[in-house]
Amino acid sequence: MRALDHSLLEPEIQESPYAYYRACHAQAPVHFSAPLGAFIVTRYRDVQHVLSHPEIWANDLLRKAGFSMFQHAEARAILESNGWPRDTRLQSDPPEHRDYRSLVASAFTAGRVRNLAPFIEEVARDLAEDMARDRECDFMQRFAAWLPIRVVTRLLGLPAEDAPRIKHWSDAWVEPLSGVIALDREIEVARLGVELQQYLAGWMEKKKSEPGEDVLTTLANACFPDGRPLPMAEKMGMAEHLIVGGHETVTSALASGLWLLIGHPEVEAALRRDRSLLRNFVEEALRLESPSQGFFRWAEQDGEVAGVAIPRGAMVHVRFAAANRDPEQFPDPDVLDLNRKNAGAHMAFSQGEHHCVGAPLARLELTTTFGVLLDRFERFALVPGAEIRHLPGIALRTLAGLPIRYS
Repeated sequence: MRALDHSLLEPEIQESPYAYYRACHAQAPVHFSAPLGAFIVTRYRDVQHVLSHPEIWANDLLRKAGFSMFQHAEARAILESNGWPRDTRLQSDPPEHRDYRSLVASAFTAGRVRNLAPFIEEVARDLAEDMARDRECDFMQRFAAWLPIRVVTRLLGLPAEDAPRIKHWSDAWVEPLSGVIALDREIEVARLGVELQQYLAGWMEKKKSEPGEDVLTTLANACFPDGRPLPMAEKMGMAEHLIVGGHETVTSALASGLWLLIGHPEVEAALRRDRSLLRNFVEEALRLESPSQGFFRWAEQDGEVAGVAIPRGAMVHVRFAAANRDPEQFPDPDVLDLNRKNAGAHMAFSQGEHHCVGAPLARLELTTTFGVLLDRFERFALVPGAEIRHLPGIALRTLAGLPIRYS
């Protein structure tokens, strides 16, 4: 394969990008992709370089590059007229990013995450028991989509019975990230976004008079260091960010992790013999099938990556998933190695200033779930003849479904 003859917009590459990544590493680790309209960065050390220099490559695409998730003005107008423009200050750049991040970081301290462990195990066991009523299911719809949304609902301090509605809104929220959404659907997504925002606004108002030990209470009463209250638009952006970030990526990781387990029976056997290997299995699953494949940065000034000049005003796409299969960083990168020494060095959660604040919670959800599944079931297999494919998109990697059999 010749890397420069292909792009991430091709459906075949989105479905199976690994030959393309290998070609990029060998032939053009940093190059301009005309179809993408951006310089794509694929090697681990080069992605790391971009992430470590936010003063050159900015993350705040809305304010600095005028980049919106919505392609169509009609959809943007619906949010602006009836809710709040889609924006999260958790995507801002240093130094202001640190103040915003500190508002939610307290929810993800080691102690807070540990306190959620019994709840996560309870939910995982409940979902496994529900699966056990049958011998076949779509794991995405029966399990993977529900554990993280129930955890996020609990984390935010929202009623457990509202989890299905929150999931529906969250699923719609990410659709524009695919880059292939039609106008009528984007307008519907904007309307659903307004529903979510009005729901969250109502709960934040309630949390002011009835505070709890939860993230929405923190956001409802959040102030800047000088005492100024945080504007509602900024509270809303962060709440939406946490819902989607805590739900969509963990759902994807749960499903892709089980898919990898089914495809590697020797790995499943090793995990059944020695559960201490579960942690490395989770890291390898995240590395090999990164839920967040890559995101954009904007060049605030002229820069250079691996000898390639990148002019001010250019878009840069840092491809986490390609970096996670860089042979210079991970020997035999396509191999699922339970004994890999640096498995946790992957970029599935990004790195630097914008390293995912919820990464410890996600790891706990994944490790707990695979332990519960191995306890409850003796074997897993794909439904014979099932077509395994991924949803289209360049930012996220999510299975359309995972039809499985189990005993």
